[in-house]
Amino acid sequence: MKLLKKTGLNFISASIFFFLFGSLGGYYFIRYAVNKMFDNELLEAQRVVENSRISDLSFADVKIDTLQSKVETITYSFRDTVIKSQINEGFDFYRKLEYFKPHNDQIIRYEVLRSTAPADLMVMKFTLMLTVFPVLFFLILYLVNRASIKYSLSVFYDTIAKLRTFDVNKDNRLDLMPSDVDEFEQLNDVFNAMDRKIKEDYVRLKEYTENTSHELQTPLAIITTKLDELIQADNLTEDQIKLVAGLIETTNRLSKINQALIFLAKLDNRIFANNEHVSINQIISVELENLQPMIEESELNIERKDNEPIKVIMNRSLAHTLVQNILKNAIRHNTEGGYINISIHANRLIIANSGLASEFEPEKLFGRFKKNSQHPHSLGIGLSIVKRICDISGISISYQQKGSEHIFELTFHQTS
Repeated sequence: MKLLKKTGLNFISASIFFFLFGSLGGYYFIRYAVNKMFDNELLEAQRVVENSRISDLSFADVKIDTLQSKVETITYSFRDTVIKSQINEGFDFYRKLEYFKPHNDQIIRYEVLRSTAPADLMVMKFTLMLTVFPVLFFLILYLVNRASIKYSLSVFYDTIAKLRTFDVNKDNRLDLMPSDVDEFEQLNDVFNAMDRKIKEDYVRLKEYTENTSHELQTPLAIITTKLDELIQADNLTEDQIKLVAGLIETTNRLSKINQALIFLAKLDNRIFANNEHVSINQIISVELENLQPMIEESELNIERKDNEPIKVIMNRSLAHTLVQNILKNAIRHNTEGGYINISIHANRLIIANSGLASEFEPEKLFGRFKKNSQHPHSLGIGLSIVKRICDISGISISYQQKGSEHIFELTFHQTS
């Protein structure tokens, strides 16, 4: 629930609560005051009756009855009553004073009645006033409060929008909207400082990674060249040749890891930004042809079903790398004489291959340097590159294992 809506509901709930009890309290207070006024008038009428000047009463009616019971003191009681109207078929409301007075051996009952019609109209007007004016007051107060909060929160929403589009690769600053609220100004200062710090740290890390990776290429190339020259020497023993061959293999492996890390750094820096219309079906054909020697060496059976063509908008080089790495993974982690099934749909590519059971959980398979113990020569970085390409190209990728079958499914969202 948004803050503006929550504060509005809280304000309305509190207003209804106080308005309800305030109105009821106001009504009963007015009603009590009016009844006290009537009671005083009825007592004044009682004094007139006691002085035998009933003809002077112009605001009350008097009824006198004689009872055959006894009472030692005069008792009074006030209450509301209704009497059938003599003008129409309705009823009129009265305030009644009833008291008993002993006279000789008899009891005289006096009833002094006062019509409440004018006062009821006044009470109704006051009640209406207590209802309408507070409602208008709370409505105006609510609208003013809502507008004030909405204006104050505009800075907050602007900050959220700019944080959502924040890209560490861009040179522009957040440029947050200024506010007259101290708390928002403090928040803006924190975000601006964080923006500067993140970009400074990112630039340093980026430069360090790029410099380290590129500087490693030269000594690795020199080492490889020297080892190639050494292995061609005539005076080496068989054990020395094996040792040098192992060093060459390790150096080549280190060079490949370095190149893969450079490629990942380029992906993180969004260097591959030239998107175009790409046919996944065509790229699969090209990569299968390029990987044909590896497929024949493992004696794999390739089954392909092009149900519908897939045409996407992405970088062509990344598309080739994406398909190549998935196919290489399916070949490398397969069994001799196994199979690779490729199914192409309108926006989905499914690649399933036979192989040994995986020891990794599916959600951890795309992590860097996750290697299968059955394939120690794997770099363990190919699927990480695949996942990164999918992330920056708007492609969903999932993996599942059914028995000894490994299934990768890619869903392309930016189809053309």
